[in-house]
Parts: sequence; structure tokens; C-alpha cells
Amino acid sequence: MEKSKIRERCWYFVTMFLVPIVLSGVVRALAIYIFVTPNNFAPGGFNGIAVLLEYITKQAGHYINSGYFMLILNTPLFFVGFFLLGKREAIVATASMLLTSGLVILFDYIPGFPIFAPLEAEPIAYGIVAALASGILLGVSLAVLLRSCNTAGGTSIIASVINKKWRHLSISWMTFAFDATVVVASFFVYFKWGQSFSENFAVNLMPVLLALVSLFVTSKTSDVIMHGFQTAYKFEIITDAPEEVAQEIMEKTHHGVTLVQATGMYSHTGKSMLVCIIRKRQVAVLQRIVKKYPGTFAYFSQASEVYGKFIK
Repeated sequence: MEKSKIRERCWYFVTMFLVPIVLSGVVRALAIYIFVTPNNFAPGGFNGIAVLLEYITKQAGHYINSGYFMLILNTPLFFVGFFLLGKREAIVATASMLLTSGLVILFDYIPGFPIFAPLEAEPIAYGIVAALASGILLGVSLAVLLRSCNTAGGTSIIASVINKKWRHLSISWMTFAFDATVVVASFFVYFKWGQSFSENFAVNLMPVLLALVSLFVTSKTSDVIMHGFQTAYKFEIITDAPEEVAQEIMEKTHHGVTLVQATGMYSHTGKSMLVCIIRKRQVAVLQRIVKKYPGTFAYFSQASEVYGKFIK
């Protein structure tokens, strides 16, 4: 019995602490060092601030690796998160960030690293590829942390703390505001001050565009990992022919239908409401079915997650 408990605790530690920390930390470090820093764009958050500070020190002739700035910026947040959000969340998020910082610093001492370098012949094309690649890797890191401890650390910790005081402020919107501030600041950091903006519009605006691409891909990648590729939709159908409509839906979509008795408050007459959860690719099929029955009213909304028996 004792060995079984020890085995369970070891497995819990590995799956809930060790794997999320190592996977998210390594993937994020590779994204920042290989794709973000060499291409001069900052994808938001404290990581973006660290990348900007590295660029500023490099331009000033006193290069300081962004990993050191990540340590300075994120370490105080451990104590904030530990006491105000939760011990486990703070430990996992901070340990992941410490690993990222350490690896970014270590990469400087590996000969021939990174493997990929900006292409002088096609800098814009390589920048776009780098933004996409960094977005995918950062999205993987984000999803791993969110599944493990419900926080990504950094600015999301600040947003969570603010939300505890002012509940009407959305955590996601505050995090977005922080990221947007860093992206806007990157325009002035990477601006080519030796020439006017109009003389080289693409060069001056490129860091902002690359950052936006990276942020968008990060968000989409995280959503796919968290919720899966198959987005589900919930249809609610008010009809006078519930048997016919339900039978056709079940035959053509192979999903079950639930009948709910309702009352129209304007006419005070009995109505039948059908509820059905279908895949995104089946939306058009259900729309065609609904149009065949006059007087039928339907609306649908996206369901982020579906549990239990889904297929009929």
C-alpha cells in the first residue's frame, strides 16, 4: 500500500510539475532564442520586454542576454503569485520561466547555435516564417502551462492580481493590453532613426507586424491544443415539426437531439425546442434542414468543450 502511494505521488509530481515545467520552459526558450531575438520583434509580455532590453544593450555596445532580464522581471512575480494566487501555480509558472531564462543564457555559450539564422537575401520572408514558428512554439508552451496550473506567469499573474481587486476587469483583456503595450513600444525601439518613416515604411513597421503575427499564432495554437481541432456548435431550434426535424438531423449528422418543451411568451402557445451539438463541418447541413421547414426558428453558438456521449 505504501509503495502504491509513493508511486502515485511520484507520477503526480512528474505529470503535474516536472513535465509541464521542462516542456514549456524548453519550447519557449527555443522560440525566443532561435526565432524572436534574431529577427528583432517582441511578441508581448515580460519576454518581449526582455527581448527589447537585449536589443537596446546590443545597440549601445554593452550586450546583455535577454535571459538575465527575464530573471529580473519574473522573479518578483513568484512571491506575488505564491501569496495571492496559489502555491502550485506560482511554483510551476516560475520554475518554467527560470528554466527558459537559464536556457536562453546557456545558448549563448553553445558553438554554432542557433542552427537557423536570418537570411540576408530574404529578410522579410524569413521574418514571417520566424513569426509563425515562434507563435507555434510559444502557443505550445502557453497551452502546457494553462493545462497544468491555469496561468502562464508573467503579465497574466499581474492581470489575475488586479482582477482579484477589480472583478469587472477581464484577465484576458488586461493581458492583451499589456502585450499590446509592449508591441507598440517595440516600434520605437526598432525604429530606424537614421531615415524618415516614409522612406522605409516596411522596415519600420515590420517588427510590429511580426509581433502581431506571432501573438495571433500563439493564441490559435494554444486554443487548438486546449480545445482540439474539432470545434463543436450548439443549435437550438424552435419548430412545430419536432419529430420530422429531429429525425432528419439524426439521420444526416449522426448526432443525438434533445427535445425541450417551451412556451412562447408573446403568443402563450406551446412550442418545441430541439437542442443539438454538432461538428463545425456539419453546420451547413443543419442549416439546410432547418430551411426546409416553414416557421422554424434556429440559432447556434460555439461550444468550447463537449463532455460525455456526443455521437449518436
